[in-house]
Amino acid sequence: MDDAPVELRFARFVAAMKESRTADAERELAALKERLPAGSLGLVRAQAWFDLRAGRDAAAADGYRTILERLPGDEEAAINLASIQSRQQKTEEARATLDAASRLQPDSAALRAALAQFTPAARQ
Repeated sequence: MDDAPVELRFARFVAAMKESRTADAERELAALKERLPAGSLGLVRAQAWFDLRAGRDAAAADGYRTILERLPGDEEAAINLASIQSRQQKTEEARATLDAASRLQPDSAALRAALAQFTPAARQ
């Protein structure tokens, strides 16, 4: 068994995800599940990202909602959840998700940019 530290496992997971090496990412995620408590925020975030990439939107959305319950205003979770809601034609929910996060993180350019995609331009 690879006794790599958790930090290294996370780094390997992130690298595999960024390089679209799904099998490697899944292996690192499984190793993290053995080492971390089930509700650990890092594990929830990693699983949600993996689910999002794998096209498991419902599972990913659940993960991102869990993160937002524990860390209201989390930029990454709000943007990813809103993207899922948007794909599901739930535009109002997506806007509400981003609006709630941007009220808690008013300096977040990423949240403002994401929210702008859901805000109709002024009619001329």
